[in-house]
Parts: sequence; C-alpha cells; structure tokens
Amino acid sequence: MKDLKKYLIIVVLILLGLLDILIYRNNHLCYKTEKVENNETKIKILEGAVDFYPSNDLVFYELGRAYLDLGISKLDENSGSQEYLQKSIRSYRKSLRSNPASYYGHFYLAQSLLYVNYLLPPSDINPHDEFKLAASLAGENSEIFFEVAKIFLSRWAQLSDDDRHFTLEILRKVVRNKDLDRIRTILSVWEMNVKNYSIIENILPEDWRVYRLYAEFLGEKSLSAEARQRSLAKAEYLEFQEAREKQKAGEKEFFSFRLGEAFDHFISCLRFLNKIRFYQNLASPVLINVSEFLELKKSALLYLAKCCIEQGKELDEVEGYLQSYLALENDLAAVEEIESYLKIKGIIPEKLETNPRDLNDLFFQLLLSFNQDHHKNIMELGRHLKQSIILIPEPNKEIYVQILNLIGDSFQKIGQVYDAGDFYNKALEIDPNNLETLIRIRRYHEKLGSDEEVQKINEKIDEVLSPKEKTFRNYSINKGRLFTRSFVFDGEKKVIGIHFDFHEEENKPLISVFFNDRVVWEDFLNGKTLSLFLETKIGQNILRVIPLNREVILTKLDYH
Repeated sequence: MKDLKKYLIIVVLILLGLLDILIYRNNHLCYKTEKVENNETKIKILEGAVDFYPSNDLVFYELGRAYLDLGISKLDENSGSQEYLQKSIRSYRKSLRSNPASYYGHFYLAQSLLYVNYLLPPSDINPHDEFKLAASLAGENSEIFFEVAKIFLSRWAQLSDDDRHFTLEILRKVVRNKDLDRIRTILSVWEMNVKNYSIIENILPEDWRVYRLYAEFLGEKSLSAEARQRSLAKAEYLEFQEAREKQKAGEKEFFSFRLGEAFDHFISCLRFLNKIRFYQNLASPVLINVSEFLELKKSALLYLAKCCIEQGKELDEVEGYLQSYLALENDLAAVEEIESYLKIKGIIPEKLETNPRDLNDLFFQLLLSFNQDHHKNIMELGRHLKQSIILIPEPNKEIYVQILNLIGDSFQKIGQVYDAGDFYNKALEIDPNNLETLIRIRRYHEKLGSDEEVQKINEKIDEVLSPKEKTFRNYSINKGRLFTRSFVFDGEKKVIGIHFDFHEEENKPLISVFFNDRVVWEDFLNGKTLSLFLETKIGQNILRVIPLNREVILTKLDYH
C-alpha cells in the first residue's frame, strides 16, 4: 500500500513536470511570435504551441490577431478573407472561454465580427455587444474607450438609441483627459459621420484649449460659423476665469512679499485678458461683464507696477504699466491713491517740478494730475514753460509735444480757449504732422467759428491720415494665415471696405476680421466685397483678416 502511494506521488510529480514543460514550451512559442512579422509563419508557430498545451488563452488571442490581420489584408483580393476572419472569431472565443475578462479579447472579437458582417449577409450576431463589453471591462483604459468611440461614431446611422447613449458616455470618458490629438481625431470621425453640433458640444469638457481646438476645426472644415463663435465665446469666458484665478494667486503672493512669483501671476493674468477678442458680441449670451473685465485689467496693470516698485525699480521701468492703467482708470479717488503711493515710495516728487530733468517723468506726473482734474497745477507749470527758453533734443520732441497738448487740454477744461490754442500751436511748430495736435487745433478753431482755418486744418489732417484706397496685385492670403494692416485715423467713424477675389466654384470663404484687437465680423462671404462700419481711435488702428477655410486674394482696401 505504501509502495502504491509512493508510485502515485511519483506519477503525479512526473505529470506536473510534463505539464510545466508543456506550458513553458507553449509560452515560449507564443512569445517567440512577438518578433515574427509574417502572419502565416506566426500562425504555424502558434498552432504548434496549441499542440503542446491547448488551454493557454494568450496563444488563442495571438492566433485571433494573426488571422484578423490576414483577413483584413485580403479584403480587396477576395482570396480567403472570409475564412481567415472566421478562424479569427473561433480563436478569440476559445481565448475568452479561458479568460472572459480580457477586454482586448472582446474588442478584437468585435472587430472580426464587424468585418465578417461586411462580407456576409446580416446576421443575428451583433459586434456592438462585444465592443460594449470590452469598454465595460476596460476600467480606466482610455485606449479601448478611444477605439470603441471612433468605431461607434463611424457607424452612428446604424446605432440604436441605447448604443448612441453608450457612445456619448464613452466619448465623455475619452475627452475628459483633454488629449487634444485624440479630440481632433474624434472631431474628424464626427464630421464625416454625424455632424450634429449639439452632440459634440454636449461631450466636450469645459476647457478653453478644447473649445479653441473645436472652433479651429469648424473653421478649417467650413462648418457652422455660429457654432464656431459659440465655442470661442465659451473659450474666452474660461480664459477670463483663468485670468481671475491668476489675479487672486498674484495678490496672495504679493501680500506674502513673494514679488517674483506675484509678478509672474499678474503677467499670466494680463496675457489671458489680452487674448480675449469678445466673440460674445457675435454669439449670445453675454458671458463676460465688460466692466469686470476692465477692472481686472486695471488691477493687473497696477499690481505689475507695484511689484516692480517694491523690488526697487525706477519710474522709467514701470511707466508703461502705469500709463496703460491710467488710460483705463476714470475714478479720481483711485488715481489719487496711486499718486500718494508713488510719492511715498519716492518714485515721483511731492510737487510738479518746474525744471524737469526727464520729460518722460514730467509727462507721467502731468497725466496723473490731469486724471485728478488738477488743471490749475498743470496750467501753472505751463505758464512757467511758456516764459522759459527750453532746448528740446530731437529724441525728446515727441514727448514734449504730448506735454504741450496736455497743458493745452487743461486750459481748455478751465475754459481758457486762447491759452489752450497757444500751447497747441507751439506743439504744432515742433511737429507739424502730429495728428493729435492737428485734431486739437481743429476743435479749437471750430469753437472760435473759424471755418476757413478749420478747412485748412482738415486738409493737413487728410495728408497725415492713411490713403483712402490701397490696391493689391494678386495678394494671396493663405488659409489660416494672418493679414495685418495699420491705418492712421482721426477717431471718426469709418466704413472700411475689404475687397477679395476667389474661385466661385469652391466653398465660400469663411473670414474673420479683427479691428483694434476686437472681432468685428466673422462669416462666410456672400460677395467679394465686405463693408464694415467701425469706430476708430486717433492715431494707429490695426485691421487683421484671417481666411479660415481656404485661400483668398486681397485686391483692395478702402475707407470713407
């Protein structure tokens, strides 16, 4: 009896050893095929592995892949494709009997079934069920979600309501990672097979990068201009929100006296704000409150200046930020507060200097005073300058003209028109072509009722303004490229004409037009001339044109 037990134990050990050898040999042959590119050779090796050990799910999985690849490669040759696909299905089913939780097994089985359905009459076997099972087993495997989403989108017309609902759910899982390359691929499949804007807009994550990608895609493909504008309005709203967060983070760092970090946050805030072109003006509803936008921009500019000052920077290093701030600030108390701060920090003197060493610093101080309605102080300085002999170097003439104009404006505010005219004329002597001075002189003569002088000044202004017409010869603007043109205007409303040429048989050009960093028009051209009624500012005005979906030829720009 004891000998029998020993015998049985030895037999069992031998069998286990043989089983281990068979499994090892089976696995070895399976892994060997990883370096084999020829599918027919791979199949021979894998079938040999089955002879050693017919229960390895991985071997049948690899057999299924090899048969599937062969079946796909033979689709156009009509030579055994159907047989290979059927063998692929049988192999995958054997693999799944051993490992039913293999989501890749279910996915490739579904693909094999899908191809068989293309070759044979419709059957009761639904590959969609296998695809859904693969996705449900995949957990967080975004690759499976991505592949299943593409396949279901490409078959949207054949999907049941349940399958469409399922598709939208996995699409949300795919896009929530905000992989822009994958989202672009999804958009391409959607555009070819679905093209329902509400569907894609309901799955996109709230991210300004994604909305901008979607808008860019719509423009390139000549799709809905309205959907594109909605997307850009949403993107800008989210960028505005980002700007607010950067501002809050900057304030926190500033009050902790981490000035370098604070400066970076305020710069980021300003960059986000400067990207906003107010697409909400083309697409309702209004998302960004313009007053809040301006307050945020003023705050960022002011904090940028303060960060520099707290780090020991001089006035000439922060004047840009401060002047931009003052151009937006209308509140007298706020201007008075920043003036007090600058005086405490020793950035500006307590009183206006009658013998300034730096005209840029003087202009900034005058600007502060003017914004606080301290016109008498400015006028007093003006009278002192009027009695003094000042030699102005050529590089300083531009800023000195601005100083004289500002002094003239103060006299004008008080009602001393003739004194204002003296300073305007003095500025005009220094720079006869200064547009801002010419416009002030025109207003001066209009108040005096000097029609003849007004006419003379108008003629001078016309010489300074941009030519009313500019023609181009075969000036091509490629798809997606930016055309920029600078105009010198007098602040009056203008009708600007943009004249194009393009081949009528192609898609209508989808054109974006920006004026002074605001979107003013975007749509498909119905004709070859676009006329825009625009508010201008005194001095330089920037027109930008972008053809979004195709090349156009610019033939002429004009205005009246």
